[in-house]
Amino acid sequence: MKLEDIKKLADLARIDMSDEEMEGMAKDFDPILAYVGQVQELSKLGIEDTIHSPENYKLQNIMREDIATNTRGEYTDDIMKNAPDTENGFIKVKQIL
Repeated sequence: MKLEDIKKLADLARIDMSDEEMEGMAKDFDPILAYVGQVQELSKLGIEDTIHSPENYKLQNIMREDIATNTRGEYTDDIMKNAPDTENGFIKVKQIL
């Protein structure tokens, strides 16, 4: 990538860069742009994403059912002992609004 292009991008993004930083950025951009070019070439060949193609990907719910696994009040005493302040069986917190 040319230094003029880097300078234009920096100006558009309103980033102050020294000439040394722009030279380093130009070196970093070249491999990235080369990779993007390879990806574009593959898309021109019509190669589809085989991992996420419809025949290899089944939609299914991976979440478990929302079912309580402990009995009511099982941990209440332990929680209340560790709370800094309680009132009438509830944890008391500072007013937010």
